[in-house]
Amino acid sequence: MLAFLYFVQMLINLPKMLVLSWNNMIFPPSDSTQHFRISTVSPSLWMTSSDITTTYRTLNLSICHVAIQVATWRIDDVIVEGTKPCYRSTKAFPYLISRHTPNSALSFLSCSGSTVENSIISKNGQLEHLQRLITAHGAPPDLLFLTIGGNDIGFTDVISLIQRDSKISDKFDMRFFFVSHQIDRVAWKLKEMNISRVVLLDYYDVTKNEKGEVDGSCGAFGQVSLPNLQLADRKILQRLNSLLRRKAAEHRWITVDTTDIFRTRGICSSRSLIRSRNESMMLQGNEYGSFHPNEEAHRLIAERIVKTLEL
Repeated sequence: MLAFLYFVQMLINLPKMLVLSWNNMIFPPSDSTQHFRISTVSPSLWMTSSDITTTYRTLNLSICHVAIQVATWRIDDVIVEGTKPCYRSTKAFPYLISRHTPNSALSFLSCSGSTVENSIISKNGQLEHLQRLITAHGAPPDLLFLTIGGNDIGFTDVISLIQRDSKISDKFDMRFFFVSHQIDRVAWKLKEMNISRVVLLDYYDVTKNEKGEVDGSCGAFGQVSLPNLQLADRKILQRLNSLLRRKAAEHRWITVDTTDIFRTRGICSSRSLIRSRNESMMLQGNEYGSFHPNEEAHRLIAERIVKTLEL
């Protein structure tokens, strides 16, 4: 089973927003009577709960890698709602960019497995959270990073289908039409929120080996034949990136091309930038991190964005 991250990030120059750094060795409470301690990047900024309530109108906490669906957390007199684990990381490119950019603050709203319908524009979804942040601080973000379309097109279905059927392109025509519409819906919402500077990333190529050839010999794609994998690369991945670039042009978004970064560094490459299933199991205890860019890849993506935007 594959999971592909959807990112909605905003990089903004609002000094009152903080990036929280969680101790990943802390075990969160299993019932309402237990307590645990957290710390911020700059502990001196928040000494007591009153520092939070008197200074900030909106408090967003992300509790990740926890096997719960909904939890209520209380910080003295501050009640916080928590939802499913999202697998965010301080090694991800948005965080790296925020560290690189002086006087910036990051609101990291990405969540593994998100689609437009069930998370991005849904009730209490990512754009609603973003709107609350805008309302609280009185201005939209200066910059918003967006990756979209992978979960909506159904990459998991692609891998499953090409193991048994070579006629995949016809089966995905309607999905591409659907994804195009979903991207438009997000674009309309962002315009309503007066967010003018949006950076759209293309999708990384997981199929190429160190020679730049489509390669499934490492077994990462299961029983997919080489011709079918080549077809998936050509008819699904490349087609999706073409759609994303076209939509970016329509909505006047900035595009960041990462094609050359992954051209010889797919999952079966000897210099892979893609997390394998075994690596995901070792690092986070499940397979949901597989087929995602690894730490080095996120660093290279961050460097590419910084160069493209001249940050």
